[in-house]
Amino acid sequence: MTGVALKLIAVAAMLIDHMGHVLFPGQFWMRYIGRLAFPIFCFLLVEGFIHTRNLQAYMIRLLISALVSEVPFDLALYGKIFTIEHQNVFWTLLFGLMAVSVMSMVNFENIYIRILIQAASAVPFGVVAQLLHTDYRWIGVGLISGFYIFHDAEILKVASGAFFMLPFFTNEIEYAGVVAFIPMHFYNGRSGVPQGSRGRVIKIAFYLFYPLHLLTLAVIRDMAWM
Repeated sequence: MTGVALKLIAVAAMLIDHMGHVLFPGQFWMRYIGRLAFPIFCFLLVEGFIHTRNLQAYMIRLLISALVSEVPFDLALYGKIFTIEHQNVFWTLLFGLMAVSVMSMVNFENIYIRILIQAASAVPFGVVAQLLHTDYRWIGVGLISGFYIFHDAEILKVASGAFFMLPFFTNEIEYAGVVAFIPMHFYNGRSGVPQGSRGRVIKIAFYLFYPLHLLTLAVIRDMAWM
C-alpha cells in the first residue's frame, strides 16, 4: 500500500468524521470511522520527514496550510470566523515535524540514551501544542514523536501509538483509532505520487482538501439553518 493510498484512507475517514460532527451530530458511527485519520496522518508525516529533500519547504507548506485552514476550521466546528479555543490539525502536524527535526539531530550510540534525549527534546513542542490548544494537543506531538523514535520497530511503534492515544480513551469513540494501524502495516515504503506536474497537482490537492471541505461543510450547514 503506497503513501497515496494511505492518505486517501485518512482523507475519506476525516471527511466522514467532519460530516458527522458538522452535519449529522447524532450519527456516532461517522465519528468512529473518523478516528482512523489522525494516526495515519501522523505516520505519513514521519515518512515525509524521512524522505523529504527540502525540510524547510515542508515546514512552510504546513505553516501556510495551518494559516489558511484556521478560519474554515473555526467556521465548521464553532460557527465563528475565529476563536482561540481550538486550533486546526495542521498546527499539530507542524509542531510534530519541528519535534522530529530536532530529534533527528540527536546522535548517541547508546540506544537508551538516544531515545531518552530524543523524547525529552520533543517535550517543548508538545507544551506549545497544548498551550495553543491545537487539535490533539501534546498527545499529537507525542504520537508523531513515537512514530519517529520507533520507526524501524513496528511492534514498538504500535505500542507507542497506543500509549499516546490512551489519554483519549475516556471517550470510547477513540478506541477506533487503533484500527488505523492495520493499513499502516501494509505500507510498502513508496509514496505513490507520480513525478512531474501531475505529482505536484496531487500534493497541492491534498493540502487544499482540508480547508475546502471544512468551508463547504460550514456553508451547507448554515444554508440548512436558514
